[in-house]
Amino acid sequence: MKKTIQKAIYKLLDHPRLTLFTLALVTVIFGSFLKDLRLEFSIEQLFTQDDPRVERYLQFRDEFSGVDNILFLIYESNDPFSKENLDKNRQLIESLETIDGVESVTSLTNLELFTEGGDYLLQPVYEEIPYDADSLLMAKKTIMQSELVRNYIISADGKMASIMIEIDRDYNDYDGRKRILSEIDQSQMIADWKWHQAGLPVIRTRYVQYMIQDNIRFLIPVALVISILLALLFRSFAGVLLPLIVIVLTIIWTVGLMAKMGIDINIISYMIPTLLMIISVSDSVHFMVKYFQDLHEFGHRREALYQTIKKIGTALLLTSVTTAVGFGALSFVNINIVSEFGIFTAIGVFFAFIISILFLPSMFMLMRRTADDKLIIYNVGVRVKIIQKISTLVRAYPKRIIISWCFIAFIGIWGAVKINPHSKLLEDLRPGNKLLDDMKVAEDRMGAVLPVEIILEIMDDGPYEDIQDVEVMQFLDQVGVFMSAIPEIGKVMSVTQYIKEIHQAMNEGDPAFYHVPYSRNLISQYMLLYESEFEPFFNLDYTKLRIAAQIKDIDSRRSAEIEEEINNFIMDNAPNGVKAEVTGTAFLALRTNNYLVRNLAGSFFIAFIVVTLLMVILFRSVKMALISVVPNLIPMLIMAAVMGFFQVSLRPSTAMTFAIAFGIAVDDTLHYLTRYRMELSDRHYQKANDATMMSTGVAMMSTTAILVSGFMVLTLSEFTFSIQFGILSAITILSALVGDLTFLPALLSQVKPEIKPLAE
Repeated sequence: MKKTIQKAIYKLLDHPRLTLFTLALVTVIFGSFLKDLRLEFSIEQLFTQDDPRVERYLQFRDEFSGVDNILFLIYESNDPFSKENLDKNRQLIESLETIDGVESVTSLTNLELFTEGGDYLLQPVYEEIPYDADSLLMAKKTIMQSELVRNYIISADGKMASIMIEIDRDYNDYDGRKRILSEIDQSQMIADWKWHQAGLPVIRTRYVQYMIQDNIRFLIPVALVISILLALLFRSFAGVLLPLIVIVLTIIWTVGLMAKMGIDINIISYMIPTLLMIISVSDSVHFMVKYFQDLHEFGHRREALYQTIKKIGTALLLTSVTTAVGFGALSFVNINIVSEFGIFTAIGVFFAFIISILFLPSMFMLMRRTADDKLIIYNVGVRVKIIQKISTLVRAYPKRIIISWCFIAFIGIWGAVKINPHSKLLEDLRPGNKLLDDMKVAEDRMGAVLPVEIILEIMDDGPYEDIQDVEVMQFLDQVGVFMSAIPEIGKVMSVTQYIKEIHQAMNEGDPAFYHVPYSRNLISQYMLLYESEFEPFFNLDYTKLRIAAQIKDIDSRRSAEIEEEINNFIMDNAPNGVKAEVTGTAFLALRTNNYLVRNLAGSFFIAFIVVTLLMVILFRSVKMALISVVPNLIPMLIMAAVMGFFQVSLRPSTAMTFAIAFGIAVDDTLHYLTRYRMELSDRHYQKANDATMMSTGVAMMSTTAILVSGFMVLTLSEFTFSIQFGILSAITILSALVGDLTFLPALLSQVKPEIKPLAE
């Protein structure tokens, strides 16, 4: 086996051009797939798979119109009902109606309301926009009195109005929405009002745009940070260029594979290129530091490369495995986009290893030998002096160091119990974000923004013929009234609002008739007379009714309480033969958040168990395996403490960080222990510790500096989850380095594990 590996290494070193040509060919193949890459985001992507409630929601969305294709242009003006602003409103409506893909536009100047008198019950409020103040005031009064449009088209105080736009379903994809929103932005320039855009089409489109902006915003600073740190470490052009080429090839291979397999770039996977930039450079740094050390020792390039691959190749493979395990554990989560993110990032980690172990030796075989004065820097300098001081400290005070880390672990546990397990949907966006501000304005002034739906269904074996029965309509109305009384719920719309408006108008506007008629025939007549108005609220065979409501951006705890309140009301009041279900993207997404947090916690334990088993197999010692994982558990507690003390919500992005950061953090431990095992072949425990720290410490410090700097670049994101992921990962990886340089050697010096030494 040893001879086979030796022969393979020398074959690689003897044919560098063939290796580079093969890598280039594979890169061209993967690169050709990039043209098929798509970007998409929808809240539905976050829903769990094989969940019957999700399946019923998707069925409901197909049955009813206006579920996820309505957007609102909310505007602030000095007086929405002034002649000047009404003229602008009408001009805007005409402009918006010409946009290809816009199905309908509704606002103040084309409103039709049910009124008594006249030839028709349903009449436009503004046939012509009047000039005189009395007529303007009368029209305003008519609109403000209508339950159908208050907190929908006009705010309750009459100072803010909106334009409701329904997008054709055939255009409700990213490219279609992007073009439509761009043309809407142009139309908005007709009126110099303060504009706010809200609704699911806006959220979905802006999220994708933020993803694209983030990638541009991330890649340049990350590349710059990596280049600067590589230049400081290697002080050569090749030392900067070669790792950057490894990064580029890794990204092309990974993203190209995603495109080939039809995997979209979404709200989670958009971070894959940036993460691979940050993570994949570690292999290059460890390889090159070791190579330059061996080159200084052996002098001959071929022999130095052979020794480097022989000594560090296994460690690089194992660290790639542990990092991939951290990401791969996410594949057990029953949400496609999370699973795909874990799988393809793990694949990218292995791609980085393969490219590094093939590309770097081949390039060094073809390049000129590095000057001796540049090789000396790996045995002197600030980093070496820091390692020497740490080594002296560990040798002098091992017990104090162990006790200090135990105290830190206790603080971590104390902070962890303070973690807030509840999150909000719009917490995804960083404070000051334009979309977040717009949604908050819509929530504060127009009632609410996030959709909630109630579906009432007539059971086949029940006493009711269809939804037009009086008892069914009365129950529907009761549910709507109950929901309207919940403070967090804004506008509630159903067919009964229209029926009550018609019934009142048919009886000369008498408020006493604002109720559901007591006659099935009358209800049927009203629905037949104005079927087009009712169409969004029932299905084709009249067996299902819909209540469309909007809810404020509340946390998952309060969301669950409201859902339970509504369900309890339905159970207590539903007539026999009628069943009802609470659904809608807001409740489903928040419920999914809770599910996802639980599953991601499980993914961390999977990663922990797999890594521990790998350590047992590698070192053939349970004691050594425990020593290797303990220094990496305390950084997890530190991260949990930061979340608890700074009230960072436990949401999918933060829960995901535990498994990922653990997989990355354990890399340095593996490098340290693999080298430590080698040093034990002919040294005392303490001397092995000192030699290990001197040989691996510089590379560990350098890779950690790159990882921490790279993750901190994520704080430039528009998404709070990216910011939190970056900060928490940086804190965890930095604390893991400190643990590996202090706690780990202190443990080794005291426990003195009996492991079989690894011969050179």
